[in-house]
Amino acid sequence: MAEPKPRLYHALSSYYSMIARLALIEGGIAYESVVIDIHLKMVQQRPDYVRLNPNMTVPTLVLPNRNLDQSRDIAEYALGVSEATLDGDTRAWLDLHYGYEVEQLTFGKLLATNPLARIVIPKRLEAVRRRLLKRAAQNPDLAKVYEARAEAFAARIRAFDPTAVVRLAETRRAEAIGFMDRLEQTLNDGRAVIVPPAYGVADVVWTVFLARMEFVGMGEELLKRPALARYWRAMQARPSFSPADIWTKVHVFRLIGGMLGIG
Repeated sequence: MAEPKPRLYHALSSYYSMIARLALIEGGIAYESVVIDIHLKMVQQRPDYVRLNPNMTVPTLVLPNRNLDQSRDIAEYALGVSEATLDGDTRAWLDLHYGYEVEQLTFGKLLATNPLARIVIPKRLEAVRRRLLKRAAQNPDLAKVYEARAEAFAARIRAFDPTAVVRLAETRRAEAIGFMDRLEQTLNDGRAVIVPPAYGVADVVWTVFLARMEFVGMGEELLKRPALARYWRAMQARPSFSPADIWTKVHVFRLIGGMLGIG
């Protein structure tokens, strides 16, 4: 009997879901796609999903003998490497990427430039925090997991404090520019991939990072760096880029359609 395909739970616009999709396609791994609504229906907080992924995040890759609930683990699995077998350069690039709070760049910019968002988003975060505590009371076996997630949302509320969000957005933007400078310096020797000799997991995560730079309106910074611009064009031209559905801009109607189950 043929082994079932891995099942990927992911969200269309999710940064880390894009990493998982790109890695699986680059690795030639066929998977069953399960798109979930993480915004309106908040499927990731339902008990059945929490039992798959206690972090209540996307993506989650369900394999016959285990679940992978971190995009880094999924990318390494897809490209046939592990933490034990990673070379030092690749590990350093992954650590740099995953040490960055990309959500704070995305939402920090929105909050810093949109007065209405500074009112609406903190209220939304607080509503989610309260919903998580309610779920904790309703599901005693998962209470500690829901309470931990509620505390994570409390931390988000503090991070996105309207009085500090402009500075937060500026800090994350400066860090992102620093990463692009570092990539430019690395790629300036003409190499085709971040860690030669072949495309690898570092290229997966930094391709999605560069897409996010476009997404948040920082695409002009890519063009200022010739080696990085060359690399970005090459990554977009790979056969994996389009089927992985890497978002470089907001697709409003697709996002709404996904929420309504028609996308």
